[in-house]
Amino acid sequence: MVEKMISRSVRLMFVGGVAVGALAQPVMAQEEAASSTQRIEITGSSIKRIAKEGALPVQTLTAEDIKKSGATSVTELMQNLPAMQGFVPAASSINTGGGGGTTAALHSMQSKYTLVLLDGQRMAPALQGNTAGGGFSVNLESIPLDAIERVEILTDGASATYGSDAIAGVVNFITKKNKTDGNAFFNYNVPQHPGGRSYSAGLSKGWGDLDTDGFNVLASYSHDYEGSIRASQRDFSKAGGIINFNSNGQAYRYLGTSSNNEPGNLFIPTVPKGAAQTKGTQTVYTVSPYYTKNGNCGNPYSNFLTTPAGPGAAAGGYCNFNFASFVEDNPSTVRDSGLLKGTLKINDDTTAWAELIMSTVDVKAQFAPPSQPLAIGPGKYTNLYNNYVLPFLAANNLDLYNPSGSKSPVKMGYRPIATGGRADDYNTNAQHFAMGIDGLVSGWNYKASLTLSRSTVKDYSAGGFLDAEKFNALVGAGSVDPLGGSSGSALQPALLNGTLFSTTVSDMNTAHVGAQHDWFDLPGGTSIISMGADYSTQHYSTNYSDLLLYGNGLQGSENLTNFPLGGSYGAAPFDAKRNNYGVYGELLLPITKTLEATISGRYDSFGRTHSEQVYSSTVDPVSGVQPKLAAADLGNTFSAATYKLSFRWTPQETLLFRGAYGTGFKAPAISDLAGAVSYGGSSNSFPCPLPGSPNCLPGSSQYDLLTGGNGLSGDGGLKPEKSTQWTLGFRVDPLKGLSLGLDLWNVTIKNQVLSSGIAQQVAFSNPAVYKNLFVDGYVDAVSGATIALQQFPLNGGVAHYQGIDWDTSYRTATPIGNLSTSFTGTYMMKQDYTLSPGGTVNSDLGQFGADQAVVFRIQMHLGASLQTGKFTNALSANYKSGYRDVAYTADSGVYLVKADGSLGATTAFAGLKVPSYTTFDWQGKYDYSKTISVTAGIRNLFDRAPPLSLQPSVVGNAAGYDPRYADVYGRALYVRGNYKF
Repeated sequence: MVEKMISRSVRLMFVGGVAVGALAQPVMAQEEAASSTQRIEITGSSIKRIAKEGALPVQTLTAEDIKKSGATSVTELMQNLPAMQGFVPAASSINTGGGGGTTAALHSMQSKYTLVLLDGQRMAPALQGNTAGGGFSVNLESIPLDAIERVEILTDGASATYGSDAIAGVVNFITKKNKTDGNAFFNYNVPQHPGGRSYSAGLSKGWGDLDTDGFNVLASYSHDYEGSIRASQRDFSKAGGIINFNSNGQAYRYLGTSSNNEPGNLFIPTVPKGAAQTKGTQTVYTVSPYYTKNGNCGNPYSNFLTTPAGPGAAAGGYCNFNFASFVEDNPSTVRDSGLLKGTLKINDDTTAWAELIMSTVDVKAQFAPPSQPLAIGPGKYTNLYNNYVLPFLAANNLDLYNPSGSKSPVKMGYRPIATGGRADDYNTNAQHFAMGIDGLVSGWNYKASLTLSRSTVKDYSAGGFLDAEKFNALVGAGSVDPLGGSSGSALQPALLNGTLFSTTVSDMNTAHVGAQHDWFDLPGGTSIISMGADYSTQHYSTNYSDLLLYGNGLQGSENLTNFPLGGSYGAAPFDAKRNNYGVYGELLLPITKTLEATISGRYDSFGRTHSEQVYSSTVDPVSGVQPKLAAADLGNTFSAATYKLSFRWTPQETLLFRGAYGTGFKAPAISDLAGAVSYGGSSNSFPCPLPGSPNCLPGSSQYDLLTGGNGLSGDGGLKPEKSTQWTLGFRVDPLKGLSLGLDLWNVTIKNQVLSSGIAQQVAFSNPAVYKNLFVDGYVDAVSGATIALQQFPLNGGVAHYQGIDWDTSYRTATPIGNLSTSFTGTYMMKQDYTLSPGGTVNSDLGQFGADQAVVFRIQMHLGASLQTGKFTNALSANYKSGYRDVAYTADSGVYLVKADGSLGATTAFAGLKVPSYTTFDWQGKYDYSKTISVTAGIRNLFDRAPPLSLQPSVVGNAAGYDPRYADVYGRALYVRGNYKF
């Protein structure tokens, strides 16, 4: 009911706002800042102009706005904005490939469509992999919040100005400049519940006034720490993957658990004694030797599931481990960052500048103990085979089903719980250096800049992972029995703590030149023309340790014998680069005193991707490996011209109409084009996609995923993405202090590149539709023959996004102080996409969609601030509408619960109705003097817990809630002290 009322009010706001503007009497125009006529550059345009409301919807967060938000990091500041959906959260680093990074994403479009700039310059992006649809985007964690003066957010496509990857919009972080004072601060945050404590401290100082001294130097440093939150420390997550719930009067139990357990389970394919080894006649038995002997699962985190009886043997069963109870809800983070910025006024017309930003971010993310299916047989783990498999076969008058007679088909589902949770330590070092010169020559304002940006991420083992060779030696010596009981301290010699797993380096270097000039006179004033060009090089490489290269099937790795037990082995090295250039032009036309138009156009050209790591797609019949080939250029070249038309009409001083129409273009990422085939396990358990296959596992189990690039050229290669977008909006100031704004926007993307192919949840839920993507009998180096899903990049169909952004504010003086209010939000009207040209139309709008994401129909923020003398109090509310949660098919994790509380049969389930989610924040500030201020606040004032969700561990192995959409901290108190000098 509430959502319907909000929806109706949003629709009426447009009509009502126009009516108010038409009836309102003219009032004084908004004051220009300090009545200055100095031209500045606004995000979304290459033309410097007098600052005022423009033709494009640009939201600005000032330094005061940032302080009032209570945010302690750029990630927290950005991801709480109503226009942000679809980003990579911090929890993605917990076993989901986030790599210690977070991103920005506008209007539910993937992060790769939102361009993040620092002082208008590009930064080295990070590969997001499958955490947000693939592609590259800037890691927000590497941007120091204390160095930011303001943030400008363009919520409209800007490809015609900035080039590729600005289809959804632009976020421009603008650092402090020309500061002569000093500032020191300390911030401390204490959640009411255990875990998650954080603090930050920083110092900044400027020297020299640019206008009077001819120079300015600014230095800033900050240190931030945030503690982790374990699933066991929050009521909504401590149950892990065993969740009891009710829907429509029926009791259910969700089991998001794993058949990899300690003590381990056996999966034995059999035929009756003496029977022929004929495909389709085999029966796979599940056996838990420890349960059979002791009547329990050996640890308090597992439950026993029975499996149906087959011919020739009694019913079996296995112990399922509740892995989600071991994970973290949020990782720990330590950040050190600094800014050094210098500006020199060479003469009245020329200014040179340079800035260096460096940051080190250390993110430690812990998830469940190692999960590792292992093949056992006469030649591997022989003692286990003799002690457990052979007696079972003999007791039940069975033969092992093994028609090939080669590798043993017996699997052991094992998880060494005694080693503790696996943990990755992601250490990110970011360096961003930019220098340039701005000046005036013969009436032309020019600027030239050079940006050198690098991000280096190192992934270290920080706990839980085991050295496979040392583990095998312990099992062979009888010191460790994975099937007989807990291994305890006996596994300690095999731990891999402190081992460097991988090093990833991302470079983005850009040279830019641009100029603008007043051109010819029009009735509304002088037109302005701007033109420029830029040239960029991107280089991305990942080097893996031998442990992670093991089993990748590539030449050069064939003699490797060791891997991290429970880790991602079979990785392929990556080293690729690409150059691109663009030229652009923009023309501002003041047609009349009240109407101006802007025309902009751009041409971009991307070269082929050059890869140093190229391998044959076929296996050499002699060596059994994929031969390494010479370095080569892969994929196609990509080029396109884009344009944008926009207008701004002010029939009254208090009423503005604006609109824009443009096209966009995005080349496939270099990781979409380069990269050898590598494999890893699915992040969740699924029913067998190919029933009847000898490689099926009982119940819901984990299978392999195959990833790599699509380096084909010509028609078989990837196509660039093309987009069209338009906006239409208004802003009206009907009363002094009151401002209302609304923008209707629409984006259509064709040939959308699915960097991670078809999502595993989609493919495994519709195996008949995606049968051609499954490989039956894929052999990986550890698990042996299995079923694998191919997830290679492909061009999908068409995606549509449409919605309304609104922004209202009111300022007035009251008898008790100055009151400021704001109401901002986004109402999504459309979001749909196809996974192939002409395919089925899918949507995430108000529901858990085919790509495992949710798009909220409404996100909004309401804030009020009252300044009374030296005191300022602020109260704000953040709202997300409800949605329909993921649906489950039969045999996929949802069970009926009988009246006596016992577990019934598995069942199909249409999905929970996840309710809307609202949190309130309060902040109080006291200005003791002009130099000292103290701020205190409470986030999530009413301690609202995340609503129940059965999302299948899409992010962070979480269960019981969705970490992408809710606050895991709960009520938290923070205090901040500020000292200016």
